[in-house]
Amino acid sequence: MSVSALLVAVVAVLGADTSAAPIDVSYRIAAAKGPYFFCDDRVVEDRWLLERFVVPPVRHPKNPLIVRDKPWEGTGPHMGGSVILDPQDHTYKMWYSVWNRHAYENKLPFSYNVCYAESDDGIAWRKPDLGVFDCEGSTVNNCIKLGTDKTQNIDVCLNPKPSAYPGRFLALHNQKGGLFFSSSDDGKTFKWLWDTPALSYHSDTHNNVVYDEVRDRWLLFCRPRAYAGYHKRRVSLTVSNDLQHWPHERTILVPSETDTPEFYGMTVFRRGDLFFGALQLYDKSTGYMQAELAWSGDGEHWSQVATHPIFVSRGPDGAWDAGMAMVAESPVVVGDEMRFYYGGFPLPHDTREENVAAIGLMTSERDRLVGVRPNSSEPGTIMTRPFEVKRRGLTLNAKVQGEVRAELRTDNNKAIAGYSFDDCDPVTASGFAVPVTWKGQPLAECAESEARIVFRLTRAELFTFDLVE
Repeated sequence: MSVSALLVAVVAVLGADTSAAPIDVSYRIAAAKGPYFFCDDRVVEDRWLLERFVVPPVRHPKNPLIVRDKPWEGTGPHMGGSVILDPQDHTYKMWYSVWNRHAYENKLPFSYNVCYAESDDGIAWRKPDLGVFDCEGSTVNNCIKLGTDKTQNIDVCLNPKPSAYPGRFLALHNQKGGLFFSSSDDGKTFKWLWDTPALSYHSDTHNNVVYDEVRDRWLLFCRPRAYAGYHKRRVSLTVSNDLQHWPHERTILVPSETDTPEFYGMTVFRRGDLFFGALQLYDKSTGYMQAELAWSGDGEHWSQVATHPIFVSRGPDGAWDAGMAMVAESPVVVGDEMRFYYGGFPLPHDTREENVAAIGLMTSERDRLVGVRPNSSEPGTIMTRPFEVKRRGLTLNAKVQGEVRAELRTDNNKAIAGYSFDDCDPVTASGFAVPVTWKGQPLAECAESEARIVFRLTRAELFTFDLVE
């Protein structure tokens, strides 16, 4: 039996969806939309005297940006939603969640709901009167309405396939009966795409859906129906080719021996050809919640830094976000800045006190989320898998105090003439797209059709590289 036939047979036995793209077992770097991240094992062959590290985003000095100032906002706005910079009108659009404890405990409709806010700069926000939701006899509010009794958390994205689905915006949300999809032209008035749910059970988290343009499929991250312990706080995945028909979900992330025992959920976004996830760590003994960074090449198999550093942390004791910090699924990228909007709570999850939520902002430098650096005073090296040169240039996203040099090697690990470390013009400046050359010659001048790159770091940090036309 051939290797490919054996893989198909194993997948069939395990009951996985064979309609998905096959596993890429090629030894080469796949041609993909850059940048290429140095944490991605599909890209990196080996590393020596290096460590991976996570860069937590920095809190904005004006936090919190959105606070409770409307009577219908219940315990305050929390980030069970999404933020988009609309390319059509250049307006920031936010969908955030609210919860009314009185309505919830008395089983009244819309104890959960979603509100809409907008901004010109992403810092100062306004809450427009939408006139679509009746709150105690008045529609003068910024609430949207979806479903028959509640809209619990919402995940909104720009419609990537307008020929297949109506509306400029697509939304996934919780409602009695399960998870439903809706669409909207303006982001303020939504209609169900179908009357039947995508998942017909209650997944009580910030469920989110991500379009995988490489494989032309949708990934829905949710909670599982089956679980070993007393709670289903795990991360599961289901995959669809048409946004309507979803097979049985399967659990893909379970806490390890060194993790907190529960994963509240995971919000997922894409950069280049890589999926990133803010994995919500829930410590039931304290009620605190914060997030760890994870990444995946296919959305199914995930990696983390072995030491489990925190990516999105809760605030210091007494702060508005001291109890929990929960990030929206996709950062807004503005120039060389990534904006992570997040919901904060001053108290732990299970408190009986009033836990008034608010929404703030954390920022990261573009694609500097996880990188590699020397783990001692000695230089460290990292080697890529082979790739087709194709007369392309090479750039680095790097922070450099010392220098970075690069060497091109053949498949037998020999330096290519003219492209050794000694030939390389040392990179001594930091930047998001720093060119790499060898005695003034770019990568494109290399006569070899295929090569590996070995980077040597001396007091430097690497995040991504790109192969540019």
